[in-house]
Amino acid sequence: MRQYLDVKDAHSDALVFFRLGDFYEMFFEDAVIAARLLDLTLTSRDKGKEDAVPMCGVPHHAARGYIAKLTELGHKVVMCEQVEDPTSIDPARMRAGGAKGLVKREVVRIITPGIVLDDEVLDPKLPRYVVALVPAALAASAPSSPSDAPICGLAYLDVTTGELAATEVAMTALVDELVRVSPREIVCAADQLAGGARLGPIRAQLASSLAARRTPWNSTAIPGAADARRELAGLSATSDTDAHPLAALAAAAVVAYARATQPTGALPIARLRMYAPGDSVVLDEAAIANLELVETLIGKHAQGSLLDLIDETVTAPGARLLRRWLLYPLVQVAPIRRRQDAVAWLVERPTLCETIRRALSRVADLERLAGKATLGVATPRDLGRLRDALAGLPELIALVASGRDARSPVIDLLAELPELLDLKACAERALPVLAAQLGRSLVDAPPALLKDGQVIRAGFDATIDECRKLADGGKEEILAIEEREQAASGIGSLKVRYNRVFGYYIEVTKTHLTKVPAHYVRKQTVATGERYVTAELAELERRVVTAEETLAAREAELFRAEVAVVAKQAREVAGAGACLAVLDACASLAQTAARRGYCRPTVDDSHLLEIIDGRHPVVEAMVPSGSFVANDCRLDPDAEQLVLITGPNMAGKSTYMRQVAQIALLAQIGSFVPAKRATVGLCDRVFTRVGAADNLSRGDSTFMVEMRETASILAKATRRSLIILDEVGRGTSTFDGVSIAWAVAEYLHDAIGARTLFATHYHELIALAAARPRVRNVSAAVREHQGEIVFLRRIVPGGANKSYGIDVARLAGLPGSVVSRARVMMDSLETGSFQQAAPLPTQLSLLALSPQPMAHAVTARLAAIDPHHTTPLQALALLVELKQLV
Repeated sequence: MRQYLDVKDAHSDALVFFRLGDFYEMFFEDAVIAARLLDLTLTSRDKGKEDAVPMCGVPHHAARGYIAKLTELGHKVVMCEQVEDPTSIDPARMRAGGAKGLVKREVVRIITPGIVLDDEVLDPKLPRYVVALVPAALAASAPSSPSDAPICGLAYLDVTTGELAATEVAMTALVDELVRVSPREIVCAADQLAGGARLGPIRAQLASSLAARRTPWNSTAIPGAADARRELAGLSATSDTDAHPLAALAAAAVVAYARATQPTGALPIARLRMYAPGDSVVLDEAAIANLELVETLIGKHAQGSLLDLIDETVTAPGARLLRRWLLYPLVQVAPIRRRQDAVAWLVERPTLCETIRRALSRVADLERLAGKATLGVATPRDLGRLRDALAGLPELIALVASGRDARSPVIDLLAELPELLDLKACAERALPVLAAQLGRSLVDAPPALLKDGQVIRAGFDATIDECRKLADGGKEEILAIEEREQAASGIGSLKVRYNRVFGYYIEVTKTHLTKVPAHYVRKQTVATGERYVTAELAELERRVVTAEETLAAREAELFRAEVAVVAKQAREVAGAGACLAVLDACASLAQTAARRGYCRPTVDDSHLLEIIDGRHPVVEAMVPSGSFVANDCRLDPDAEQLVLITGPNMAGKSTYMRQVAQIALLAQIGSFVPAKRATVGLCDRVFTRVGAADNLSRGDSTFMVEMRETASILAKATRRSLIILDEVGRGTSTFDGVSIAWAVAEYLHDAIGARTLFATHYHELIALAAARPRVRNVSAAVREHQGEIVFLRRIVPGGANKSYGIDVARLAGLPGSVVSRARVMMDSLETGSFQQAAPLPTQLSLLALSPQPMAHAVTARLAAIDPHHTTPLQALALLVELKQLV
């Protein structure tokens, strides 16, 4: 127990899996927690004693599943293994340690929610990030920042691939960046974890955003500037870390945290990518969610998202890269066009594209395989997959370099990305040598685990070949000894045999006992003769008995050497994997474009966003082929800057607005887009204010959520932004809602000038087009026929004068009596006769906000009428009079 307690003292925040023979045992509070979470039987050590210790355990061969469950629930797990064979304990140690002696144990690995290496747990298409946060207040070397705009260093690391990136972000935008990174674990200083002034509110705000993933927060030490430089020494960086001290501290903190979890292995990190949020299109939490970029709004499923639609990748690195492209669209024309060129080259060569995709599908995840080798956890099967993948590189290079062009745009794209290696140069030098080495050493189909044996190819190592022969009973050597002894003794019936009691022996019948050589040692007399042993047989027996142990040890030794060889070339292997990921992502976009009839958009530095016959990519894929109604859109800050969209519910306004934003984002990742033709002037940010939902975990009502998102848009938008607003102001009273919507629209037009799609049911806003020069009215067309409405899904010029809400309610299944009563009430409101039945609150009147002046003469005349003393003839005369006044 002293060994266990020493380990637990060093890792008090983790559950310790302590190896005892064939089981991992847990004790004390760890056992209580694990038994509850894993549904294990809780027992105790030293039962019946007053100080009995709670304990539970799991078989070592089933531990992976239990550990995966614990990490998914947010717990750390410490693996404490026996690092020596109990049979190797010398007698002196046994006497010092008691009757049996103590087997040495050490912590070999720490598994955390963000640092998982098990393939059965990892999603191959998703990165697994652990994030470190360093607020400005914790960094003495950080430059002072205005008190109203504090900043925070953020770094994220995927230990499985070695991807490391860091940035500095305003605290007000920290949650948005964390949602975009989507970490599985967040670490920060202990005082901030306990509810520090900087990160305490962030934790509460982020909880609901990442609740589905149960993202835990853990503490870590934040290094000083000197320690950070030492921690990051040896890593190449894309920019000066001294210029970004908070980002550097966060990077050093996350690297140190990860390094502490791998005491027996190195981390596969070669490069620190420093970035600024503005280096790509800025997407906040609302935009990512409302545009359903990587998961659906309802259910939070990947299936049905935009990424799910365009993801035709056939490799895991390609899928991860495409996801990053979609969450971080480019903001410079040149790299966008390079991607477009690569995609277009593949679109124009469908047969070649499909051949490349088939070849890619046979390539394993080189990035993670290189990482596992560096970490020292690669299995024989991993190295076999790596060998086969490297062997397939020449074919892929030849395919990419083929075609009419001397140099394909795909090769150009790879060559111009500074973080990637030149695939051709890499494959021509180090990687073929590595593939040949693995081909010589490993069997064709290596086993999943080293302990299963049969890892090293026959003929590679003489010791292994000999041990395999001996482990099979030494049949060849026995036959040779038998033949040799028969010839030497002249006894033709002499046999070499084996049994469990005596081992190997020579059997001679009674007839030939006089011919037995003098050096034979008699072992046993049997009815048919005598059994003898020789020094040669005794040596053979010793070698056979130890052959399996020697074979396992030698195979393990040679396999570890092969892993070390791969680890030395891990950077080149990972670089090749990154190149193939780019190729796979481009091929995926090409496949999507060809299959769905997308066009190549024109992307430039202008502010024009023009889409001809645009389609919503996801909705189009869900409806019958050819049934989706395409629509045009034109947004230009100099002309049609704010497009006001009116029309009934269910007519397609939200779909139209979302498709415009998705088309713009697709264009800026280098993809083709669902349209007949499109011109996309670069967007620096995409904002959305769509839907109505409260956020109880943050204490926000529906209207408060709406106003917070709107306020954020007005504070951060620029003239180059794209803004999608749906029903601003609907969460409050009519007067308030119309007033807010009107004021927001004016501010977007007058103060910001951003390209904006603004959908509303407040028809009073139609008058903005007459008051502001860059406001245009469009509406969702509807046709009425015999009391029924038909949604045409067409966006047409001009504003709508009806919302058809009652018709939509009827289509939704409201009882007929309710619908009928609603029509009566609506007629009463429209004719002004509703006040005779029941007083109507003043706030429901829209006359005060009507673009027409209030008819004071009409209201004055109406006020003077006494309906109880008015004859029918007088009523007709009054009607004529009122009509003349109107």
